[in-house]
Amino acid sequence: MGPREPDEPTIALPKPPGWEFLPGNDAGPVRGVLYNQDLRRHGFTPNAVVTLEDLTGQVGLPAQALAKERAAVAAIVGDLDTDIAGTVSGFASRTITYNLQGRPATGLLIAVQNAQNRIWAITVTTQTTDADNPQYIEATRQLLDSLEVRLPTP
Repeated sequence: MGPREPDEPTIALPKPPGWEFLPGNDAGPVRGVLYNQDLRRHGFTPNAVVTLEDLTGQVGLPAQALAKERAAVAAIVGDLDTDIAGTVSGFASRTITYNLQGRPATGLLIAVQNAQNRIWAITVTTQTTDADNPQYIEATRQLLDSLEVRLPTP
């Protein structure tokens, strides 16, 4: 997903077999949704929602961006099941799991800071009603493990 602004990060996601991509509109944080109609169960289509939010001026450090995004999820869903620190493309990240309206969900939160101290939060949230489906498990693994984030070169 290309940036909307010249200094924004670029998000590169794989498209697992059978998954389709629907780009977000030109406003708001949603950059796109991946989904797989063939895996639809219990009236719900598994999906991965990708967001990019400019947090410059709201937080001063990448760790604060991650804390802000984590707190926003927890405010909606309550307690998180897991919260694991990591990195994506050299940027600080957290992988969280939780229950969203009766569906298991996984969120990958990434904080990106450029040389001018602009800070963005990227989130990729996957959810399904059939968490044991091997195709969904593999697609989620591909999406979260192969995601790449790049800042533009000066």
